[in-house]
Amino acid sequence: MDNYNEFIPAVHFELIPIKNLVSNQEYQRNLSIKHIQRTASHFDLYQINPVKVSFRDGRNYVINGQHTIEIIAAISGSRETPVWCMVYGDLEYVVEADIFANQQKYVKSLTPYEIFMANIEAGSDDQLIIKSLVESYGLKIVSGKVLCGICGVACLEQIYKKFGYHNLDRTLRLIVGTWQGDPMSLSASMIRRRFVIN
Repeated sequence: MDNYNEFIPAVHFELIPIKNLVSNQEYQRNLSIKHIQRTASHFDLYQINPVKVSFRDGRNYVINGQHTIEIIAAISGSRETPVWCMVYGDLEYVVEADIFANQQKYVKSLTPYEIFMANIEAGSDDQLIIKSLVESYGLKIVSGKVLCGICGVACLEQIYKKFGYHNLDRTLRLIVGTWQGDPMSLSASMIRRRFVIN
């Protein structure tokens, strides 16, 4: 039988009260109060990740998740609130620092297009409205430059959220009327430029 243990980290999952977690190790970034407040105001239970913890010298040291625990403490109003932790046993401090430093090294971030399309699948009103408006001009939202395809989706969302539906509508109307769906005219930089000029 094959041995798969080398692919399974030596961890266990445990609910640990926030008051029993120690964070602010030297290798971690400083807490951002602004980030904590912003995220707490948009709290979503389904976006919480387990806190990465090293049980060392009889204490639970947070490797990753110090903002998570502060957000939950702020929302719940108590440091007695337990959080799910992925607990490593007896890591050395230098190994903890290495885990923290390299945890995002090979993570592939979502593109604005991928996020937009996931929001469409989730039935998000803003993205559905933007998609419908774009399609009303015979255009489509795409991930690369093609005829009549808008690849600057983050720019569309920015205009819609900051300046409203009618300004986005006007911007698209001007671009389509001027360049007839040429791929270069539908890039983020051109949409932004056209919006600013007009």
